[in-house]
Amino acid sequence: MLWKREPVLSFIVILLFSAGTYVIQDWRAQDAFDYSTAYSGDLKFRGNYTVDGDRLRGFAQLNDGPVVYATYRIKSAQEKEKLEQMLYKSTLQVKGLFEAPSPSPHRYAFNMESYMGKSGASKILAIESIYSATEDRTIFSKLSSQREKIKRHIRDTFPENLVAEAEALLIGEQEKMTPDEQRIYQTLGITHLFAISGLHVEIVAGLIYFGLIRMRLRKESVVLLMLVALPVYAVIAGGAPSVWRSIGMVEVVLVCRLLRIKLPIAQILLLSFTCYLFWNPYSFYNIGFQLSYGATFAIIFSFSFLSRQTSVVRIGFLITCISQLTLYPLLLFHFYELSLSAFVVNSLFVPLYTLVILPVNFFLFGATLVFQPLADMAFSCYEPLRSFIGSGMEWMAGLPYQMWTPGKPSLGMVLLLMASVFIFYSLAERGFHWSQLLIVLVPAIGLSVAPYMDPELKVSFLDVGQGDSVLIELPYRSAVYLIDSGGLLRFDQEAFRERVRPYEIGRQIVAPYLKGKGITKIDKFILSHADADHAEGAEELFQLFRIDELHLSPGSDDTALMQDLLPYTAEAHIRFPGRGSSWQKRGINFAYIAPNDANYEGNNDSLVLLMEAGEFRVLFTGDLEAEGEEELLKRYGGALSDIAVLKVGHHGSKSSSSETFLTAVSPGLSIFSTGRDNRYGHPNEEVVERFRELELATLNTADSGTIEVALKNGKASVRTMR
Repeated sequence: MLWKREPVLSFIVILLFSAGTYVIQDWRAQDAFDYSTAYSGDLKFRGNYTVDGDRLRGFAQLNDGPVVYATYRIKSAQEKEKLEQMLYKSTLQVKGLFEAPSPSPHRYAFNMESYMGKSGASKILAIESIYSATEDRTIFSKLSSQREKIKRHIRDTFPENLVAEAEALLIGEQEKMTPDEQRIYQTLGITHLFAISGLHVEIVAGLIYFGLIRMRLRKESVVLLMLVALPVYAVIAGGAPSVWRSIGMVEVVLVCRLLRIKLPIAQILLLSFTCYLFWNPYSFYNIGFQLSYGATFAIIFSFSFLSRQTSVVRIGFLITCISQLTLYPLLLFHFYELSLSAFVVNSLFVPLYTLVILPVNFFLFGATLVFQPLADMAFSCYEPLRSFIGSGMEWMAGLPYQMWTPGKPSLGMVLLLMASVFIFYSLAERGFHWSQLLIVLVPAIGLSVAPYMDPELKVSFLDVGQGDSVLIELPYRSAVYLIDSGGLLRFDQEAFRERVRPYEIGRQIVAPYLKGKGITKIDKFILSHADADHAEGAEELFQLFRIDELHLSPGSDDTALMQDLLPYTAEAHIRFPGRGSSWQKRGINFAYIAPNDANYEGNNDSLVLLMEAGEFRVLFTGDLEAEGEEELLKRYGGALSDIAVLKVGHHGSKSSSSETFLTAVSPGLSIFSTGRDNRYGHPNEEVVERFRELELATLNTADSGTIEVALKNGKASVRTMR
């Protein structure tokens, strides 16, 4: 048939259909709903809502209205327990106000507006109160109730250390998975093993099929029952795209068997793809959807190559390589990095999960339903084995240089990378030779070395909310320096408010910016002083990046914040530079001009760094206040005049940026680093007015997002990301 002779045509049809789906989605996203008034009425959360601490959030459908992203601050432990018991099966009656999503802090960070748009929502509904609830009587609510019962059963009967794995493998629930576990799985490239996929569907379909056959049912009856049972399992398992893709293909195969129709597997995949997008066009944007169909497409069209292999181990390794190679442009576009160890690790862990871990979890679940003592006996045997495997995974994830982080490729580069993969497959199918790998490697290497060919000096003032973080990239990526990490001031709170996955500035804002630029190592990490909004996020960065040197303000290591950080800094050289410390790199001078002593007392003992690249000078002041500014002027006077860029001290508070200091420094551009609508009122209006009266140009990260100042051939330019 045509599809067999020309697999390229299948690919072209998929691309054309995807483009058409984009147009349909764009048309469907337009609605005439009035978002300008308060909302009071029905709301039904979709299945992917989250209750974490005192936060309820997720996509929801309004009564006869559009999809919104709904948020609610839970007021008590009792209310939280009640919500958890009824959300999955109830329609809520709520009151709330519509809000626009907050803009992204930079181009590599999570973009709430884009995320919502790709699910058909344009507004956030901030729920102020939930005044009643009505239990649903639909088939989906009943299936959701069964899913909830399974989740509660697992939590009641499984040992605590096995709950997260069982929930992930049996019902696709990853709520219990900790950030550290996720980091290990991502580093090893085995995250997909903890998401319900085609492998699970094959096992479930096999269990149902052979179980019904053993009950002496006719094959036709078995097929009809499976056509009903598999979609039910998909809903209970969370309905991820990979699940529906697998079940959709199995359903088509079963229907073809009933009707005695023979279809090539490529046509079955395309039919599943088409039906899925007609059902939900927004799925096109879902990362799981893209990766699931992409990997399956590659494996199907590699059957002729795989069929020539005789070793099962070799076939498994090749399937892993084909999947990873096919998907790597998409993985880089979404995550900016790729696990190199995944090619080897998956060859080990896919059989382990297929033959041991997944079947064992099915058995343990069944045992807890039938006879708990049997399950307890099995747990006593499985727990040590699982603990040993977990320790091995943690050790493997700790090995260096297994992540390739070239940064986020442009859309044009993604297309080039995909084209190189496609050309490689086309040539390899006729006859593989190792030299053909250059077709894939050359563009990949080009992407990796591009930052090292860039002659610009870049200084990026990151939008970390109410805090500071500045990235300095020297020309040709000869060095990378990070000043402060941002962070949050955390307070003790009631147990029900504690979040399993707390918001982390270092992990969720600073790290994506570095990874998006292809940065894996920080040569000097400078923490100007020991305030949470400057240093609390440092812990996450030490877990995610190699850091050569850590610079601390003298005496600040005795503070509680730094004492908490020090256990993570074992591999870094810790320095305590003060006034007079300096270094030079690629003709650029760096000098600390404060503090003067090792008696750390707070803001005025911030590390103050002066960077000089010819006439282009940047002054980083930390949280320096008027007293510290006066001390600088006494010591350096006119030597600080005509600063090109000033990082305004203490976020523009009333206690900083004195008129005397600003007049002496006369900065060409001043940067306020503040949070939107922050509770401190930064920058202070009097300070802002002072800059206006002195006719000094300013930018604020709260308004402009991340601000990048670049120097090339002696000329400076400013780029804002909002």
